[in-house]
Amino acid sequence: MPKHGAGRHQVRHQKPPIKWHDGFPLGNGLVGAMLWGDGDPLCLTLDRADLWDLRSDNTYQELPTYSYSNLRRLVAEKRFSEAYEVFEARQLRDNPVAPTKLSIGRAEVQMGPLQSYDCALDLETASIQGVIATPVAHHRLLAFVCRDRNVVCVHVSQPPPEARMDLKPLTETNPALSALGHPPPEREEGDGLVVFCQNVSAELSYAVAWNAIGPDYFLAVETGDTPEQARMRARMAWQAAKEKGMNGLFEEHCLAWREFWQTSAVHLPEERMEFLWYFGLYLLGSAARRGGLPPGLQGLWAMDGVLPPWRGEYAADMNVQETFWPALASGHFDLFDCWCDFLLRCLPRAQEFTRRFFGTEGSFWPCSFAPDLVLLPGWYTVVFAWSHSGWLAWMVWLRWRYTMDREWLATTGYPLVASVFRFYHANLEWGDDGRLHVPLSSSPEYHDNRPTAWSADPNIDLALINRCCDWTVEMELALGISELTAAAAEVRRHLAPYALTESGALALWPGQALDEPHRHPSHLMAIHPAMDLTIEGDEEARRVIDASLAQYFSLGQYDWAGHTYAQMASFAAVTGRAEFAYDCLLHFAEYWLGPNGLHFNRDLRSTGVTRFCGDDRLFTMEANCGIAAGISDMLLQGWNDIVRVFPAVPAHWRDIAFRDLRTEGTFTVSAIRRAGRTVWVRVGAEVPRQLRLLDPFGGAEVEFRGLPAQRQGDLLVADLGPGQELVVCLPGETGDMGAAALAVSESDTSRIGLR
Repeated sequence: MPKHGAGRHQVRHQKPPIKWHDGFPLGNGLVGAMLWGDGDPLCLTLDRADLWDLRSDNTYQELPTYSYSNLRRLVAEKRFSEAYEVFEARQLRDNPVAPTKLSIGRAEVQMGPLQSYDCALDLETASIQGVIATPVAHHRLLAFVCRDRNVVCVHVSQPPPEARMDLKPLTETNPALSALGHPPPEREEGDGLVVFCQNVSAELSYAVAWNAIGPDYFLAVETGDTPEQARMRARMAWQAAKEKGMNGLFEEHCLAWREFWQTSAVHLPEERMEFLWYFGLYLLGSAARRGGLPPGLQGLWAMDGVLPPWRGEYAADMNVQETFWPALASGHFDLFDCWCDFLLRCLPRAQEFTRRFFGTEGSFWPCSFAPDLVLLPGWYTVVFAWSHSGWLAWMVWLRWRYTMDREWLATTGYPLVASVFRFYHANLEWGDDGRLHVPLSSSPEYHDNRPTAWSADPNIDLALINRCCDWTVEMELALGISELTAAAAEVRRHLAPYALTESGALALWPGQALDEPHRHPSHLMAIHPAMDLTIEGDEEARRVIDASLAQYFSLGQYDWAGHTYAQMASFAAVTGRAEFAYDCLLHFAEYWLGPNGLHFNRDLRSTGVTRFCGDDRLFTMEANCGIAAGISDMLLQGWNDIVRVFPAVPAHWRDIAFRDLRTEGTFTVSAIRRAGRTVWVRVGAEVPRQLRLLDPFGGAEVEFRGLPAQRQGDLLVADLGPGQELVVCLPGETGDMGAAALAVSESDTSRIGLR
């Protein structure tokens, strides 16, 4: 039987990845490993989510000049050099290396000179399997990071007698980090076990325990408050793994990943595009787990031998959002909660920073930060933009909309969103026009950190403030309270209108149209993802959408980056532009991926499609995840309390199926499309909800099974209780997902010929 779902996909190398950036990523949400090398040696670059050096010289924040009011004054007086010194240069000068994400180092085992290499990363089992041939033997390789244990497992059959696994610590693989001044690592060896321990700070140490002799190698990676605690935990984890054995650990590991993939599935007629969905989820599932620290820019795959690009930060102007985007539609809410729980833990610090910097209540979230909301150096025009706060609130609101969990709303969702609204409410200013205005902000990364980046009333801010008002009112209604409802309604009513160009397109801010093919489509926030202007809105909203897209397209795509295509795939989907959505997938797959599937934000072949090209392979994981979300949006949408099945699929995808994707309103949806026609849809709900399904059958006669339903214009309407399901299908359809998946895999996707 042919494989379907995640089992259909692997990344296969038939020659060795001799550089880190071509290797295979493995992880369990806390421990990560990149496997690379040709066996002479075989390398594993190790990482852990909680390894950060958070030491920061924050005296710059204690200066009386470090305030929003002074930033406004300096910008208004065009004293940009002074502003740059106060709000960017000094922080960087005082913190040249830390705060930063750390990695552990590189484990190596010498297998001998390479004769041939054939290994693959199997997504279904999150493991690397294959054969590396040397003059000694054909060595069978198995490598994985235990799903539920902090242990990296490597099996190398018939290792040469002299083969020993060893660990090169961080400072050896990246001497630049010696500037952090960590004490020398401690190494113990005896009874066949090696324990390496590194103290990072007074509160953090890590330890790696491993056996140097194979064929089964177990590397236990643990942290602790003290070196003694870290060593003890690593020893215990290694001993437990040793007792379980390689076969037992792999069986346990595969079972856990099978459960992960059972949550949902998509079946697309182009294997390469289907791979994008599964690989994006694989990376997120490998890099995040609830209760742990969320992945930053590089996830759990620290780049070997270099400082973490952008210090591995949490970047809230797009990167964080794209990273966690696919978790909701795929039903992996625990992965999304990794981020939401982290925000809640950081909330008191955000409120404290807001009181100091703005002198007001609420929570302002800067763009670039590390755990504990430790600020990281960045362009000050971006760091202090107002949009990051609203876009993070949007993530929280989406979590509520997908689960409708009132207990979570009361303890997590509402406190986070309400605090952002309080910041906006306290800092908006009345103008002479009787409107509320954003006094100083920016449209992220437009003009980088040049003085011309500063503005009042950027459209991205206005869109998110408008929607934050809506979210606050909605959440209070659900909780039966009205503490902020009146204030939110007033802000919504009086906020400055969106700035439009003469042609009616969304501008960056009043008087400034987008005049370059910028990588961040921030000015389009009102259309997506904020969804304040929709294709199902009034005639004026539709005109603005059409004009804005026409203007954006007219500028070309030479300054677009990989993450732009990821975001625009979803944008295209919610505006009903199926062929544009597909083109975004096509560009992403063709130009922005390395041979291992990772997104390097560079056109590595320098084809001329973008100015972002070259060999400086700065891996970031957000676009891999974001493109998976875009595919989900092409298959299923649920905004405005209407479920839309196959709303944006290209015409040549005539056979498609998906199982148990989620949408707003807690609906779980499965569907089958055959020969360009939807034939079967199943919808379930987790809370009492009225289903309003936009008719995907084109008005054809259908059967309703499981529950009564009725037509209301172009909607199919039914009331669902918790756990209830409605099936809507063409007469005689059975909804055989296995048969549908097989048909999809055999589908003809040629665009030549009329069908």
